[in-house]
Amino acid sequence: MKKIELKSLYQYDQELGAYYIDIQLENYRDAYSDWDYSALNNRDLNDDLMKYLLECIYELTSKNKIIIVFHILYQIRDNTRENRTREGISNYFNYKIRQIRNQRFRLIRDTFYFLLIGTLFLFVGTIMSHFSNETIVTNLISEGFFIGGWVMIWEMFTTWFFNIKELSNVIKNYVRLKDVPIMFKYSD
Repeated sequence: MKKIELKSLYQYDQELGAYYIDIQLENYRDAYSDWDYSALNNRDLNDDLMKYLLECIYELTSKNKIIIVFHILYQIRDNTRENRTREGISNYFNYKIRQIRNQRFRLIRDTFYFLLIGTLFLFVGTIMSHFSNETIVTNLISEGFFIGGWVMIWEMFTTWFFNIKELSNVIKNYVRLKDVPIMFKYSD
């Protein structure tokens, strides 16, 4: 998006050169999932808040500096809760980063299995086509190994170039969200 469009969607601080992602909450607890009652610094973020933050991150690319501003209604300033909220959000993104990295590792491992199995199928298909007598059944089985081998190798390429790349982008966005400064503003 162009800077003019971004400045119409997000508040821009000329002095800091940063865009504000404004989020209004009635209290600190609203930032977290209603289903998660663990300690504040280990809770899951609210799904709607998470979707909103990710949409903002996609719009405000990595070349734009951002600051998350929580506008807290009906609460008085509590530095302890602010720090616990910052820590909780950081812990949540650390957890998500570990989770996605593990998923990416499994996909990378699977691509090597696809390559190995695909190569094995192609090898068996080649051996069968050269050393078997020309019957319909052996030709059919040989062609089946060739097709299976190419499908496995194709799956390796699609996994590597699309799925793993997408997960790497998600990790990059989570790291960015984890490191974003968080401010709190209060109103009556």
